Amino acid sequence: MEKLLKYRIVGFSVWCLLPFLLVGQSEKSVDYSLLHTLEISSPVFTTDQVRNVYTVTSTNEVIKYTPTGQIQFRYNNNTLGDLSFIDATDPFNLLLFYPDFRSVILLDRTLSETGAFDLFDLDVIDVPAVGISSDNNLWIYDDIKFVLKKIDRNGAVVQESNNLNLVLGKTLAPNFILERSNALYINDPEVGILLFDLFGNYTKTIDVKGLTQFQVIDQQLIYWQEDKIHVFNLKSLQTRSMDLGLSLDSAQQVRIEKDRLYVRTGPSLKIFQMNIKPK
Repeated sequence: MEKLLKYRIVGFSVWCLLPFLLVGQSEKSVDYSLLHTLEISSPVFTTDQVRNVYTVTSTNEVIKYTPTGQIQFRYNNNTLGDLSFIDATDPFNLLLFYPDFRSVILLDRTLSETGAFDLFDLDVIDVPAVGISSDNNLWIYDDIKFVLKKIDRNGAVVQESNNLNLVLGKTLAPNFILERSNALYINDPEVGILLFDLFGNYTKTIDVKGLTQFQVIDQQLIYWQEDKIHVFNLKSLQTRSMDLGLSLDSAQQVRIEKDRLYVRTGPSLKIFQMNIKPK
C-alpha cells in the first residue's frame, strides 16, 4: 500500500545532490511515497548507487534486494563470526567485514565470492574499520604503528601514511573508512572526519563528531544526526541541515540514493520514493 506524505522546503540549496535539495532558492514541495518496508533483524544494511539494498539477518546471511524490493541473491558464511559492515561502493565488488576473525570477503554482483583478505597475518592487534579502495585493495588502520595502510590480497602494503599519532598529536580510534572521488575519509567519533589523499597524506579534519557512518555524493558529505539530514559541502565548507518532516524521531540510520530515501527504525527498513514539485 502506498502512503503519501508532503512537506515544504524553503530556501535550501545544494548542488545536484537530492531531488529535494537542488540549486535555487525557490520554495519547493516533496511527495514521499512509501514503496517498501523490509523487516530486518540486524542493524547492518547498506545501499548502492543503482538503488539495490543489502541487509544482514541474525544468522549473518546477506540478502540483496532489487530496487523494486524483490530478493535477488543471498550469501551466508557462519564460519567468521558476526558480519559488522558491508561496503557497496562498487555494486560489482562488495566488501564484507567480519571483525571477530579479522576477515574480509569480496563478492560480485550475484553475491558469489571473488576473494578474501586475512588480516591475522598483518600483525595488527585490532582492526576497528576497513574500506575498499577504487583499485580493489583494502584500507585499514594499524593501531600499533598509528598508520593507514592500503594492502593487496597478499597482505603487501601498497600505500602507507606517516605516523598519525605524531601528525595529529592524538591517537585515533576510527570506526569507518570510506574512499570516494580520489579522497579517503576516516571517521573517529571523538575526533571528527579526517580527510586524506589516496597516498595516505592527511589534509584536514571536518569537525563533525559522534558518527558511525555517512555518505559522500557529488562533493557533498551527508549524515543523519539529531533527527535531521545534514549536508556538508566539501568545496564551500558550508553545512545545511533540514528536518525531512517524516516523523523520523526513532530513526537510527538514514541513507539516500538518487530519488530514494532509506530509513531504518529498529527491525524495519522503510524505502521512500521522493518526488520534487514546484510550489
